[in-house]
Amino acid sequence: MRLRRNPTARPAIARVSARRWRRRALAGLAAVMLPALALAQSAPPAYSADAVYRAPDGSQSTGRVIKSGPDMRLEFIQGDRPVVQIIRRAVGVMYVLDPASQSYYEMRGTPEPDVNETAYAPPCDQAAQAGACSFIGTETTSGITAEIWEMGQPGQAIRILWDGARKRALRQEFPDGSVMAMRFEAMEEIAGRQVEHWSITVTGAGQAPMGGHWYYDPELRVELREELPSGELRSLEHIAVGAVDPALFTVPAGWSQIAPPQAAPSGN
Repeated sequence: MRLRRNPTARPAIARVSARRWRRRALAGLAAVMLPALALAQSAPPAYSADAVYRAPDGSQSTGRVIKSGPDMRLEFIQGDRPVVQIIRRAVGVMYVLDPASQSYYEMRGTPEPDVNETAYAPPCDQAAQAGACSFIGTETTSGITAEIWEMGQPGQAIRILWDGARKRALRQEFPDGSVMAMRFEAMEEIAGRQVEHWSITVTGAGQAPMGGHWYYDPELRVELREELPSGELRSLEHIAVGAVDPALFTVPAGWSQIAPPQAAPSGN
């Protein structure tokens, strides 16, 4: 089991999120985009933020995200109980804490001792690449050379245009002909941070195109805001950049360990 971390977890269709693929990169515009879209090679700084999720019906839930290197802490409400998830990728463990009863359980996965937040990441695990995940070639869009992959069985495969640096698909083509794609628009400022603004376009046979937006923080290497065509909104707010207490990524002394349930909780 590989431990995944995502402060604003999203549905599978958006996870390999797809964006506008039409190559309208004018020669002069591409020259401007290339330096603007360069990602910092240094490790992202530690930060904490409030995670906000708003459903299409207007209902809203909030949580807390604390990130430092390969460690992440998620705080959220499930049902009427507070839950804390602590993910330690380097050692391959996730702790799930129940503050109300001062108990916790743990789930073990594959340790990643050489976690590099700035390194390239493929769209699927190496084990899957031998069968249902195949590299096809490369394509340049929005000044970025991205990879074309096919995922799934023949006849049902999804073709994606993968940006391994941002760990995001820039285009996703489904067997029914529908396409979800993205295109870089401009660098913008949100809450004092310089972020990349990408537009999202979803097209389908016999349906009017739908649009959304994706805002990516190149320093923190995380999406700051995502407005999906479905009407869902996810964002990180009240971001504080700087060192965080290492004790936040450990189980408090004296808490009782319990057996994990059949299905582990997950936060938005």
